[in-house]
Amino acid sequence: MPAPDTSVIPGSADAPPTIPGGFALPVPSPGGPAGFLIAFEREGARPAGLAVVQHIATVAALQLAMVRTERETLRREGAEILAELLQGALEPAVARRHLLRHSIEGETVLAVVRGVTEDAVLRALEDQPCLLLKRGEDRYLLGAPGLGEAVESLQGVAAGMSRPFSPGSPLRIAQREALWAASHAVASGRALVRYGDDVTGRWLPDDPAALTDLVEHVLGEALRYDTGHGSRLLTSVRTWMERDRRTDEAAAALHVHPNTLAYRLRRFSELTGRDLSTTGAFAEVWLAIRAASQLGLLD
Repeated sequence: MPAPDTSVIPGSADAPPTIPGGFALPVPSPGGPAGFLIAFEREGARPAGLAVVQHIATVAALQLAMVRTERETLRREGAEILAELLQGALEPAVARRHLLRHSIEGETVLAVVRGVTEDAVLRALEDQPCLLLKRGEDRYLLGAPGLGEAVESLQGVAAGMSRPFSPGSPLRIAQREALWAASHAVASGRALVRYGDDVTGRWLPDDPAALTDLVEHVLGEALRYDTGHGSRLLTSVRTWMERDRRTDEAAAALHVHPNTLAYRLRRFSELTGRDLSTTGAFAEVWLAIRAASQLGLLD
């Protein structure tokens, strides 16, 4: 059977229902038609008439509404499950059963998505099994590693993704990884940062107490100075380091004059006792800044 001529599809839901050789009716849906039902009269068959086509369009709209209601129910359930997983309130076996109901099995990742709306995320991941939870301005996603490609395609997105883990595993470490990666995506202007791709991050311990000790030992004085003076010494040093010590480029990203940035770098060195022109101090400060970002101490 030859493919129907798509040129007969009306440009508006208000168009007349008759087309050459048949009928074209909009399928009602909240927010506007979901599409058009095209019915052609077959040669030699008894014409069914417009009323029958209208009835079929109504049935199609009801079926579509049922599918959307089921999807919305699953989405709400998924958000509740993800909230419980983030709180550590589900046993691994129970968590795996819930995830399997949502077609999530095999290696899993947790992502934190920023800069886009929930509707945009849902459209991008329409065909991918995942759980979605909104927390403040962040959207948490739990699903297969492949969801990263769909997230990365979103316009204006800044997202971070954890390393893969087994379904039902506690999310404490994965959440910290995803939050750190999302913050790094915002700071670096990248659409998606995967925690496992960060070579430096692999050298940092998973223990928050050990990370805190590192930050205090290296950056404590600078952190307290920033807090007390409303300054941005640490943010400035991080931006400068991330741009390979290119002062003009880092100053432009910070919206300050290069001389201002140079002063901040000198002030940081005075407070911390770390000379950033030396390899040892640079490496120590870089690791400590990564640890501070992972702990959520830097904006």
